[in-house]
Amino acid sequence: MRHVIASAEAGGKGYDAVQHGARVKPPKRPTSMTIGEIYRWIAATPGQPHAIGRYQFIPNTLKTLVAEAGLSKSDVFTPRVQDLLADLLLEDAGFTPFMKGKISRHRFMENLARIWAGLPTSTGRSYYHGHAGNRAVITWNEFDSHMKSIFENMARGTS
Repeated sequence: MRHVIASAEAGGKGYDAVQHGARVKPPKRPTSMTIGEIYRWIAATPGQPHAIGRYQFIPNTLKTLVAEAGLSKSDVFTPRVQDLLADLLLEDAGFTPFMKGKISRHRFMENLARIWAGLPTSTGRSYYHGHAGNRAVITWNEFDSHMKSIFENMARGTS
């Protein structure tokens, strides 16, 4: 599931992705920066998009997740840290209730699309369409097909 999200959000840049609209890029690869260095880059470059990493964390979300995860400014923004933060967002989207059958796959997908702008809502458009250049990069049918496959494999224990 993280791969589907990352494909829609970061493309080939993966864990070192920086939002394409950022005029001033970070001084080094995001995976070699501490969280504090990322915060300093954000503060030093106002007025530009700052989505960063494989899951394109925006500043306010990043700060909230870092606090929730108990991380510090000295922690490096490694792939493991980014995956941990993404997992917190998956929970916010309702991963556990979905896995327990309390919400539908489509409701879970809509929740994911409200977090990640590269994913479509059931209308086929990003929830954030046009904001800071955002758009859905896959169709609803593609998204649904990926999610159905992922969860069928999980149910069989093959993912």
